[in-house]
Amino acid sequence: MKCCKNDRENMMNTKAKNQSLIDDSIRVQPLPHAGDLKGVMIHYFLRGMLATKLPWKKTAWTCAGFPVELLWAYDVFPHHPENMATVAAARKQSLRLIEYTESLGYSRDLCSYCKTSIGAYDTGIKATLGGLDKPDFITCTNTICDTHWKWFHLQAHRLKVPIFVFDVPSVVSGTSPETMEGYVDYVVEQFILFGEFMQKNFGKKPNEKKLRKVMKLSERLSSLWREIYEYRKIIPSVYSAAETSASFFPLVVLPGVKKGIQFYEKLLSDIKKRAAKGEGTLQEGKEKYRVLYEGIPFWYRMRFMYDLAKYGIVVTYEPYTWSFAPKKTMGLSLEESLRETARTIMNLPYAYNLEDRIEYFEKAVQEYRIDGVILHENMSCRPSSSGMIDLKEAIQRDLGVPVLILQCDMNDPRAFSEAQIQTRVESFVELMADNKK
Repeated sequence: MKCCKNDRENMMNTKAKNQSLIDDSIRVQPLPHAGDLKGVMIHYFLRGMLATKLPWKKTAWTCAGFPVELLWAYDVFPHHPENMATVAAARKQSLRLIEYTESLGYSRDLCSYCKTSIGAYDTGIKATLGGLDKPDFITCTNTICDTHWKWFHLQAHRLKVPIFVFDVPSVVSGTSPETMEGYVDYVVEQFILFGEFMQKNFGKKPNEKKLRKVMKLSERLSSLWREIYEYRKIIPSVYSAAETSASFFPLVVLPGVKKGIQFYEKLLSDIKKRAAKGEGTLQEGKEKYRVLYEGIPFWYRMRFMYDLAKYGIVVTYEPYTWSFAPKKTMGLSLEESLRETARTIMNLPYAYNLEDRIEYFEKAVQEYRIDGVILHENMSCRPSSSGMIDLKEAIQRDLGVPVLILQCDMNDPRAFSEAQIQTRVESFVELMADNKK
């Protein structure tokens, strides 16, 4: 009986302690134009549906890390299976699609984007739930994910459509400048081969004038996002991952298209007004901890970022959304532009070796005055998850900033344990609180 009484007292004490950490009155205050994202997404989906139905239009499936500007320059509409998988998760469809694919014999350990996408196509669900139409061809790269080319090869075989895969070398620590230039030559050669692929299969020739126009618009889109990030350095933070996790959508599928630019111009205008007033994304005085979140969000649990806000946490930097806005140099010759694009593809933050990754993270922690770091060790994403223990130890050792690793999955809700996550987040909050004393 004594033991039971002690257990009850411990539970009550824990509950009381947790309640003291949470402030239910805290709300993330969306930017006035945040809702315009819906119009951007509808524009993209309608344009994609139209391209699928018009016989003279061509569509392609592609992936993260692929220079999607190349497709817009060829007047090819880019469908994005990974992006549609996130839609399926946000609409609570991913679990049944994953289980459908696993029933075909695919391993539970396989990428949940891949399984969601296979399930979405096979079951024919609507685009608004994450469905995809059959493309005219498939193209991808292995630049940040080696699952891409096996997954896309498989789907090209099942759908009986042609495929072109860019084989992009990984830049490991100690790669010499001579070797790097050899890598650039290798990738540029594949741009030429891609042109031959397009001409052979669809009669489409490269259009330098259109490519330059697309690249100019793409850089404009990226520069707006980078400027938004500059404002996120301000205290209190004017914009958080509660909103960026969705609003970076144009960077994935619309670089080179005006629609995304118009949306970001409005967001930036909102942010400038908020900054001028000294206001943050949380109510006045509620921002307690500035956090860096690394990894793909839990798309089936988008409330996670809003739940963090109840502890006074504002996620002010995410390498994931930052990675989609690399700087593009304008005014180069066509050959130099292709070489520059090749370097960019190989030098995305997600492709960094461990040394570069630690340096990049520590710089971000200092520039954004971060109080703590959350690393999502994603069961589906080895590139973003590998080296996390080393990264955690380096940040804690060098900067004295607490780091929390959460083992979950981006699209499979079976990997998300609500109670365990809450307990670990609360321990993390206590560490940050002690660190600020």
